[in-house]
Amino acid sequence: MFISKILKKICKFTFFTNKKLRFDGKFIHRTSHQTTSLKPLYNIHLNERAFIIGTGPSLSIDVLNKLKNEITFACNKIYLSFENTNWRPMYYSVIDRIVAKNNHKTIAQLPFIKIFSSVVKPYFNNTNDIIWLKDLKSPTINGERQFVFSKNAQKGTYGGFTVIYTQLQLAYYMGIKEVYLLGIDFNFKESKPTGKKTAGGESILKSNGELNHFHPEYRVAGELWTKPKLGYQYKAFSEAKRAFENEDRKIYNASLKTKLDVFPIVDLDTILKN
Repeated sequence: MFISKILKKICKFTFFTNKKLRFDGKFIHRTSHQTTSLKPLYNIHLNERAFIIGTGPSLSIDVLNKLKNEITFACNKIYLSFENTNWRPMYYSVIDRIVAKNNHKTIAQLPFIKIFSSVVKPYFNNTNDIIWLKDLKSPTINGERQFVFSKNAQKGTYGGFTVIYTQLQLAYYMGIKEVYLLGIDFNFKESKPTGKKTAGGESILKSNGELNHFHPEYRVAGELWTKPKLGYQYKAFSEAKRAFENEDRKIYNASLKTKLDVFPIVDLDTILKN
């Protein structure tokens, strides 16, 4: 199986302290403690392609089923898709404090290679299989936030108001040549504001029910969530594009439906034929 080949490649770089891993078609099972260093993943996928998967409404089970033999990054509540597909991500990330707070018990049990922002560490104190990223502070000029792309995730990553930006920095660090984005609709319907803010200064909203994601139970009525800052995300994605293209790498948007025009739009089926 493809995922087993990737696991062998990772084990070669001693990413796991014990190489006894097995894959049952749905989950990776570890038999010992996983190390928490990002260093073994440097250039592990040199000149390969990867797919970074968002959770927008355009994402479908059919799309996920097509990615079983690909290097994939996923995030947040992607696990809601698992009851309907045997596809599983290789890498999984969370950077949102509210997502971590609301779902930490489920997330802690996921048996993937987990690479999280340190801001969510308080919710995973008893979890020992997470690689923690150092959160680098973005500079400001005349009070305006500047977006920076880290080319060495081992030293840390910069925020871009979306976990996808973090994963782009991870993909770069791993040597990925071409990245294809999926499920990035870049279009949110907001719900009622609570008047509160996260520790990072982002506005907190109260859900009226699911409006913005691939699964009907992704966000239930009354659940709190962070207001997306699409303007900031756009600037961050533009910086990611520059960073990749300066090194003769590319980022494409293969989402079935999207308003994000930073990256060239491509057809997923055509890409998968190559």
